[in-house]
Amino acid sequence: MTEDIIFNLLAGEVAAQRGALSEAYTHQLQVAQLAGDAKSAERATRLALHMDRDDLAVKAATLWVELAPDDLTARQLVVVLMLRHDVNASVLEHLKAIVHISEDKDENGFLNVMAAINRELKRETALDLMRKLVGAFPDDPRGGYALAIAAMVDKDYAEAEKLANTLVATHPDWPKGYLVLSRVYLAQGNKPRARALLAEAVGRFVDDPLLLSAYARILVDAKELQLAYDQFLKLEKVEKDAAAASYWLGLIALELKKDEAAKGHFMHLIELDKRTDVAAYYLGRIAESKGESKQAIRWYQRVENGEFSDEAQARIVRLMASDGEIREALDWLQRKRIQYPDQAARFYLMEVELLREHGTPEQVMGLFDTAISAMPNNNDLLYARGLYAATQKRVDILERDLLQVIANDPKHADALNALGYTLADQTNRHQEALDYIQRALALKPDSAAILDSMGWVMFRLGRYQEAIGYLRQAFEKLPDPEIAAHLGEVLWVTGEQQQARKVWQGILDKSPQSEYVLEVMRRLKI
Repeated sequence: MTEDIIFNLLAGEVAAQRGALSEAYTHQLQVAQLAGDAKSAERATRLALHMDRDDLAVKAATLWVELAPDDLTARQLVVVLMLRHDVNASVLEHLKAIVHISEDKDENGFLNVMAAINRELKRETALDLMRKLVGAFPDDPRGGYALAIAAMVDKDYAEAEKLANTLVATHPDWPKGYLVLSRVYLAQGNKPRARALLAEAVGRFVDDPLLLSAYARILVDAKELQLAYDQFLKLEKVEKDAAAASYWLGLIALELKKDEAAKGHFMHLIELDKRTDVAAYYLGRIAESKGESKQAIRWYQRVENGEFSDEAQARIVRLMASDGEIREALDWLQRKRIQYPDQAARFYLMEVELLREHGTPEQVMGLFDTAISAMPNNNDLLYARGLYAATQKRVDILERDLLQVIANDPKHADALNALGYTLADQTNRHQEALDYIQRALALKPDSAAILDSMGWVMFRLGRYQEAIGYLRQAFEKLPDPEIAAHLGEVLWVTGEQQQARKVWQGILDKSPQSEYVLEVMRRLKI
């Protein structure tokens, strides 16, 4: 630590704090040169980048590489800066160094090179440089692998297949060659060929986790669950982190009706402390299927986050209710509202569903009033109360609530549709209904529900052929009982009774107790 080094070090820090970046750069570079300090060269490089001075950054980064030749970041950055200054810059030696440094880190250096040069070069120029680099390592299969990946990214599948086949032919003992070739086949939509290749590869490389995983997943996709299960069992034994295999084994065991095996796999996830929310959810489902409601509730209560959180909460409420513990279920939902105030609307809606099934309409509306008083602009609550009001023939409440939703969100297609449909179905305000439904359809032109509403309002307006057209479109998209009831009714009143019967019978064959279809048939005295 000479006087010059100390002076430049301190002066550089002071300049940086004052925002004098050019002065700070000069002092940091001086420290790097005097002390041979790579950290100072790095600081100088980053100061130059902050000033958008690539010329200064190249100078500092070059020194950084000289002082720390095995620093991967320094090598990648100097390549980027040199290519930014001159696309024909001689960077091959740096690229070779990146490959060697990455190898020591157990990384694919060719992929690291691609990441560096793709940001600065046009695609073909980058590929030319990559080919030169790969040519410098003729015995390293990772180069060909990187080129095949690059071709796949460019969706040049013919080139990717050619490169991957060459890779497998020249390095038959390298498992990843088979893996990348299988991915090329899958990208081309050739699943049978990918499956055959992976089956051959896992027979040859019996302990390779990547091949086992890829083969097992393609078997799942082909619905060959028992074979997939067997592969995941092998994967669980050879993979360092067995959580992924245990997860898939649990799901497949459930599909195969092997509940005890599934339970074991999900318990293993709990023990590993991996994907515990998912595991707890499925353990709850297993307990529920056996009629063990208390145990199921305990598992569901452990699902605090993730994709199954809402479903787990709903199942807790349903299980309590089915056990006759209505008061306990209501108390539990109220506690959840207090515990998670940001999710209060969701818990209110769950409580509503419970009261709809086990309470009175007055209790349901009373709860809605309480919830909306607490959150007067919550669209979910307003929309739900509006729909419930429609079932009670309270069009006035529906209209008030849905108009508030639409005022809050003019593009709320579902509210527009629900308001339009109810006005068409329960009032004579058909022209108003048409306006709302048209606005909804403009927002969601492919929605079967909105197409159904459009068909129904056309029917109510006496425009029967247009009604049939919309209802047929809706039924093709979603052949559900309500749409079938509407379509059949319009066909019936227009004289196409045989077609109407065909539509209804198609639903009754699947759901003999379909209330929508049976109600319209009773009303038409069929």
